[in-house]
Amino acid sequence: MKTLTEKFFPAQLVALFVAVLCLLLFSTAQAAPNRNWSPQPTSQPQATAGTCSARYEVVVTHVNNRPMNKVIPFSEFQSHGRGRMPIRAAMRAKQNAERCMQTQWHGRQSGMIPQECTDQQRITGYHVQDFQNTLEREICQSLKPLPCDRGAADIRYSIFAVTDGDPGCGTRMSPVSRTLLESGVLAQCKCRERRRMTAPQQVSPAQGTVFHHLPRRTLVAWQPVPRARSYVVEIKYNGGLWTTLNTTGEATFVTFDFPGAGQGEWRVMAQGRRGMNGPASPWSSFQYQR
Repeated sequence: MKTLTEKFFPAQLVALFVAVLCLLLFSTAQAAPNRNWSPQPTSQPQATAGTCSARYEVVVTHVNNRPMNKVIPFSEFQSHGRGRMPIRAAMRAKQNAERCMQTQWHGRQSGMIPQECTDQQRITGYHVQDFQNTLEREICQSLKPLPCDRGAADIRYSIFAVTDGDPGCGTRMSPVSRTLLESGVLAQCKCRERRRMTAPQQVSPAQGTVFHHLPRRTLVAWQPVPRARSYVVEIKYNGGLWTTLNTTGEATFVTFDFPGAGQGEWRVMAQGRRGMNGPASPWSSFQYQR
């Protein structure tokens, strides 16, 4: 029996040896790690620095000593944090916004606020030097109309620096803040004085008139009052209130049948558009003899 070597010619044996050697080299190369390989960067969204919005909030607590709870947003401020860590940048933005709002508020009289605060302001049409007047104009405008008995209403308010907790203000644990800057601040707002209606001037019958006719059909009349929508007439009989009459529209007289002989009195008052009675005229007396 011939051996394997005897079956192949020398040239064929060499070719087989070379093929086996190449196979071994290829397998070794596949198994060995490539020390020069590095992963290709993937497209990752860039982390943006935090942007934290802050604003003032005015809370009106009293108007002419009457309690009120009205919140008035005033101005807006944005602070931009910078840094590689978005959360840290956002927290810095929040702190900067709060600090700038407080510094701006407390420094409003001198007009001195840090440069990093002034260049981030987003406040339209107002200057730090005129801060107080602008703020009070905003308050008064928000409270209109303010009817009052004199030319101005007394306003008490508190003011806060507020961050709403948008994503640029930091972590979920502390994104919202409401910092009291000042409380019990007094301001005055010009207001519309209540135009009080006057008492109607009585025309007929004149004071002390004595009637003798039957039936006792009686007409009482008065002069019109500006802004009156109707009138109320009260009539007494022998010292006690007998009846109350209301006019239709702006009529300035009423008629009635007096109940009997004796003493009568009457007075009239105007009613405004809200149904409120104005001041009444004095009682005017008349008498029926029969």
